Amino acid sequence: MTGFPAISEIFDTKAQATSWATEQEADMKARKFQAPRIIADKTLDFLIGKYVEEFGTAKPFGKNKAAVLQNLKLALGDVLLPYLTGDRLIEFVKVRLAGSETKAAAGGVTIAIDLTYLKTVLKVTKEMWRYPVDLTCIDQARQYLKHVGISTKSEERTRRPSLLEIENLCTYFKIKQRQVVPMWDLIPFAIGTAMRLDEIINLKWADLNEVDRTIIIRDRKHPRAKKGNDQEVPLLGDTFDIVKRQPRNEKEPRIFPVTEGTVSSIFPRACKELKIEDVRFHDLRHEGVSRLFEQGYQIHQVALVSGHKDWKMLARYTQIRAKDLHRS
Repeated sequence: MTGFPAISEIFDTKAQATSWATEQEADMKARKFQAPRIIADKTLDFLIGKYVEEFGTAKPFGKNKAAVLQNLKLALGDVLLPYLTGDRLIEFVKVRLAGSETKAAAGGVTIAIDLTYLKTVLKVTKEMWRYPVDLTCIDQARQYLKHVGISTKSEERTRRPSLLEIENLCTYFKIKQRQVVPMWDLIPFAIGTAMRLDEIINLKWADLNEVDRTIIIRDRKHPRAKKGNDQEVPLLGDTFDIVKRQPRNEKEPRIFPVTEGTVSSIFPRACKELKIEDVRFHDLRHEGVSRLFEQGYQIHQVALVSGHKDWKMLARYTQIRAKDLHRS
């Protein structure tokens, strides 16, 4: 058939040859295999663009996946598909591990995520669009990481901020001149609700139920549903009072009108000045989940607060200390 490479086979009978030829033509018409030349002028940038347009429009990708795909386009976008080989991806991995003047070095977990999303694009390319791309390049890149001893599994954090560290952080922000972001409230609120930072800063006054002391988290993180996963959660302890004392602005629907980037910048700066080592803002969510278990809440109750769909995932957020098991 026109547009496909010539292929041949030897058979004992004409009937066998005819049957084989008919089968091959059917495969060609069904686009079960394509000539390598059809991807000769196509780049990874083209491929990712096609993937985003076809699969990311009706059901938008999560923030992380969208960012990874964009970074892949920047790093490998000009690579022609026939040259997207294991060697080329190993070179990409080496650059990611080393970092540059403009980009920090990436760890094994981050690179593994890059490769996972790239493989997703390549699988769609091969299985749905029938482009003859080589999926083994991903496996070769992963093998390289393994051979050089780079772990691609995330380490479970066990660091919990002490009560004194939390108190010092709140005091630091409260007395700091020209401090606009109410970190003295954000910190205890993050612990008391076990919410993620992006969930906190997107809470809206309209979703607050003052009678039930609950609030709705819109589009909460979910392993499958990226949109529409709204969840009503309780405002336990003093978190309801923290919400009520925030100033209201008719032009601002959010309760905490701050940006994720601002919090992610000033929190580690405060930790550095206070000489608090190895504490991240996300650890406050970790601390909150741990405290819920220590207060006697059952796993299904903690999951309602934290939003975990897989209860087994709660184990990595729960670091109950041995000393806390003593009964008075």
